[in-house]
Amino acid sequence: MKTGAILLLLFFSAKAYGQNEFAAIAFYNEFNKIFSDAQAGFVGNKGDKRKSEFEELATEYKVKFHLPLADSGKVIFPVSGNPYVIYYFEPDKVRLKVDLRGANLRDAVLIAFMEPLYARTETSVINNYLLTNSWYFTDPHETRTSRATFKMSIYFNNGKYYLSFEIRGKNP
Repeated sequence: MKTGAILLLLFFSAKAYGQNEFAAIAFYNEFNKIFSDAQAGFVGNKGDKRKSEFEELATEYKVKFHLPLADSGKVIFPVSGNPYVIYYFEPDKVRLKVDLRGANLRDAVLIAFMEPLYARTETSVINNYLLTNSWYFTDPHETRTSRATFKMSIYFNNGKYYLSFEIRGKNP
């Protein structure tokens, strides 16, 4: 009897840790709505103007479309270049947990996007902490990070690791 209970507990534990929290129809639908709006210049997602830290470099707006499981986000229109939306996810003190969440987010984006994506990842050390940026391209030969369709970052700030995800858009 004890063996059966232990196996049952292990099964449910593995299932709980093995599930992708982003793998849901709601995520895929909202992601595609945001991506479609990005291609139109963020006409639907651009909310009220917000104060930017760097007013001379970009204009920022609140988001109207929230990516499921993201804590916050903003739409950014840089002075030069294309606009993008950036979403931030719950930070954690453990890098491995944030890395796993980033892998789950990447997998869900691959399913939702329904086209092949080609990744370029760079990791650097800043003040003894890892900074990882991954750019996702639709063209396998593209290497310019400014041409990426998506960008995911994992970074350390104030004692915690953060995950952010950008969806690049086009100028309206």
